[in-house]
Amino acid sequence: MASELNQITSWSLRWRIFLAGALCLVAALSAARPHGTDVVLHADQRFQLALEAQAARDYPTMLQELRQAALEDNAEAQEMLGMVLLAGPALYGAAIKADRCEARRWMLRAASQGSDTARVQLTFLNRLRQSPAGRNVCE
Repeated sequence: MASELNQITSWSLRWRIFLAGALCLVAALSAARPHGTDVVLHADQRFQLALEAQAARDYPTMLQELRQAALEDNAEAQEMLGMVLLAGPALYGAAIKADRCEARRWMLRAASQGSDTARVQLTFLNRLRQSPAGRNVCE
């Protein structure tokens, strides 16, 4: 009788351990959702992702996240995107092409939101546009 009771207890314990493990696995799988289309990122989060990509030297991702955040009217992203496009390959290698005209558009948007840095950069860009080689390039 005691051995039957030990055997039942042993099976009961094994069954509970198995169920606890299965429940933990199910909980872990349901918590670890893949990064999909149901995840909505805000402009500030995209800007942070751009900064992380820059630190990791993943410049194409940085540019993509900056553009998206800038389109969502994040002034910091607009300002940084303008600077990135102004510097282009000089700072970011072949991954980023310089584009003074697009840089100017983003700086104008950032300046319209109160960015002093964008205003200074616009002064610099306007000087470039007035140089003989750059006259009326963006218009």
